[in-house]
Amino acid sequence: MGFLAHMYQLSRQRAAAMDRCRLAVPASTRSMKDALHDMAIIAEVKYATPVEGDLGITKKPSELAAEYEAMGAAAISCLTEPSFFSGRMEYLLEVRNACGLPVLMKDFIVDERQIRAGRSMGADAFLLITEMLSDDELSRLYTCGKDLGMDCLVEIHSLQGLQKAVRVGAEIVGVNVRDLTTLKIVPDRHEQMFGLLPEGAVKVAESGISSGRRIEELKKVGYDAALIGRAMARKDIREELFGCG
Repeated sequence: MGFLAHMYQLSRQRAAAMDRCRLAVPASTRSMKDALHDMAIIAEVKYATPVEGDLGITKKPSELAAEYEAMGAAAISCLTEPSFFSGRMEYLLEVRNACGLPVLMKDFIVDERQIRAGRSMGADAFLLITEMLSDDELSRLYTCGKDLGMDCLVEIHSLQGLQKAVRVGAEIVGVNVRDLTTLKIVPDRHEQMFGLLPEGAVKVAESGISSGRRIEELKKVGYDAALIGRAMARKDIREELFGCG
């Protein structure tokens, strides 16, 4: 079984358990879309990856969020997937209460219950991965979040994924350079895909970004923002990245 198929099944199992939860949805959201301009940085709260395992980060989500905001982040991405990324849904609430930035729920979302649960914990936005969803699933989930007042980062990895993003009317499109089959980085994908992205959409570069030089390159290409995950674990790289954003 491939990585995405496995994550799909795990997400289905977690969503089914959410039937037992009564969710109260907060009234207001912070706009992530409005925050993403001039090569903004979405800083990620992440404790593990499928490739590297535990990242050795000891600070609490609230501490990381406050630190990222002080350094100049425009938004916070928070992993909630528990099996491979050591995330928890409760981290969303900790992050939201610790900073004034929009909070993105980053997970392998396959069910509306996940979105509602994230919103109940204070998520302002959510991620959908086109490669793991059918057109119908993507449309249904996108509409669910928008009806809750949330922004959606629609993530693409290929031309097929881009076509799905266009069909759903994505307002924020993220180009992820990590191959979801091999989990390896495809270095030139940001440049290859940029000219194909829908005009008017906010354009976000994801994965494989670990230097100020790369931030400057992506800014020149025309990206509006970058989502920084693994590199946030190193203080020296954080300082360099924020200095170039």
